[in-house]
Amino acid sequence: MDKQMNTSGVIEERSRGHQLYQKFSSYFSRVYSTELNPLYHLGSIAVFLFVVACISGIYIFIFYNINPRHAWDSVEAMSGNIFNGWMRTIHRYSSDLLVIFILMHLLHTLITSKFKRLISWISGIISFLIVVIIGVTGYILVWDQKAKLTGYLTAKLFSTMPIFDPSIAGAFLMNDLSTVGGFFKVALFGHIVFSLITVIIIWIHILRISKPKIIPPKKLMIYVMIALGIVSLLFPVKSDPPAGVSNLPVQTTFDWYYYFGYYLMKLFTVNQNWMILIGSGVILCIIPYLIRRKNNPPVYIDLDKCDACNLCSYDCPYEAIDMLMKDGKRKAILSPDKCVGCAICIGSCDEHAISHPFYPDLALQAEAKKDLTLFSCSYFPEPALPEPLSMNHYRVPCIGSVMPKDVQEILENNSHKVALLSCEDCYYRLGKTWALNRFLRKRAPLFSKKFNASNVKLFTLSQYSKEKLSDFSAMKPQETAKPGGELHVADFQKAKPVFGVLILAAFFALMIPLSSTTVQFFSPTEKTLFVNFKYISTPMEYEQAKSGAAHMQAKVPVVKKRSPVALKITSAKDQSLIYEKEFSPRGLRQDIAMFIYSQLNVKEDKVNIEFSETAFPDKQYQLQNVDLKKGDGTFIVFRDNKLEVAGKE
Repeated sequence: MDKQMNTSGVIEERSRGHQLYQKFSSYFSRVYSTELNPLYHLGSIAVFLFVVACISGIYIFIFYNINPRHAWDSVEAMSGNIFNGWMRTIHRYSSDLLVIFILMHLLHTLITSKFKRLISWISGIISFLIVVIIGVTGYILVWDQKAKLTGYLTAKLFSTMPIFDPSIAGAFLMNDLSTVGGFFKVALFGHIVFSLITVIIIWIHILRISKPKIIPPKKLMIYVMIALGIVSLLFPVKSDPPAGVSNLPVQTTFDWYYYFGYYLMKLFTVNQNWMILIGSGVILCIIPYLIRRKNNPPVYIDLDKCDACNLCSYDCPYEAIDMLMKDGKRKAILSPDKCVGCAICIGSCDEHAISHPFYPDLALQAEAKKDLTLFSCSYFPEPALPEPLSMNHYRVPCIGSVMPKDVQEILENNSHKVALLSCEDCYYRLGKTWALNRFLRKRAPLFSKKFNASNVKLFTLSQYSKEKLSDFSAMKPQETAKPGGELHVADFQKAKPVFGVLILAAFFALMIPLSSTTVQFFSPTEKTLFVNFKYISTPMEYEQAKSGAAHMQAKVPVVKKRSPVALKITSAKDQSLIYEKEFSPRGLRQDIAMFIYSQLNVKEDKVNIEFSETAFPDKQYQLQNVDLKKGDGTFIVFRDNKLEVAGKE
């Protein structure tokens, strides 16, 4: 076998993850075709689902009552109408699927090592966080038992911050709308505003990418919408019971796609949760630094050869080339920090003005013709080659870097056929597309009609075998000859719409159980006691403002410090101590009202509660023989200058 290998420019570092992902995805290409394969459009499907969630959300907002007292009733009335209920379900499922496709997009980025662009990576992480916030605020707006649990856990999470009132957590449980009504409006405002912010984050995410795939192909969008519509008809969403039906949300549904972080509240303390959330966020953000991948060197542009045709600038997937004035002439100027070394611009330049250290030296001189010349993408696995054939084999950074003019010279001077081995979904996004369009004579630089394009064939990763390569080499000219010829493409090009929709519908249906599992944060068999109120203690120290002009001085002394308070809970049966805690006034000078919040599970049936100011023992409040209820909790509040047991609103 006469085989000439030119691998001097082979890229040493290849993505094994990219190859494995291509092989797995190719099974779905058999159904959807490569062009419509959902696994190659994860990010754009996520954007499309975001748009669907926004449109459906705007529609159902028309029927929504923003008053928390009537919110649940308006949502139920909406669900009672077939079409409105269907739209509500589409809104819910598209939101859940949005999280799923964002996570799949993130996983794909990690597997294929495409996380090197810091701005895109960080903005992607931020967009995921914002989407979760949008979902959580949306659940609060339903004002059912799950909304109550969401508000309680959120308030508890933020209770460690000095500026946040921890008693709001208890107000959520007691359905105290006078207190949580403002929080409810904030949730509505956040649900809308964060949706608008997401649009800005998406723009930042694709800022340095040329011709980004913002939305999937039209046919794939239709498949997704049909599948989503079918699943929404078959499995309509239901609300939990209204928030006011009980104090404690003992039995609530749990959407893991948005509430995964909240489950940690069941396992760890609030401070530990903050450490986990901040730590995991930091780790995600610094992944590009933790897993460093050697960058390909940038291309080199010989400005003396550049004729300012603009093709390299048009074709660059990362906007690394701009046409600018240089010494009074318009030239292609490279931004090295944007260049990823894909060398696609080499395939755009008929003048050979662009070079790359990993691009091989091609044998273009006239010589005895070989059976085949093979160009394989550096992300294509090392191909198995048929033994009997004589060939030249070149490894190129991307199949889009192969110049049609070079292929013409190869066919004319030293090879009967040319084969291109490409990824199904180009690692550099546009390389395969540009190569196909050039050889199909749809994009400049065109493959000349003087040459028979049927002597060129492109194989994708899942379609290649050495037997198929031998068959292509053995094809007689008359079997393929047409005026100008036509490029052969070995790829999955025909979609099966019915099967495609059914697979998507099945996948969408599989996500439903995780969006409505049942989780208990409060046990129906336990007696839970809540002490929850705001208290202003007696001043301990005063100061008289003497600085400044006389008319600006306070006429009465200013409180400098207030008394701490002590909460003590004992058994009504034997007076044994159950719980004791001291609370200090807020503020740097300890002169601001304090929020008293304690939650504890108690075994006794009855307890005594004592609340006093430590600096003024005579300021004491007691509540004797408090009955503790199982399941729904007992709430102690401070009203009309006395402790009392709160009733359900």
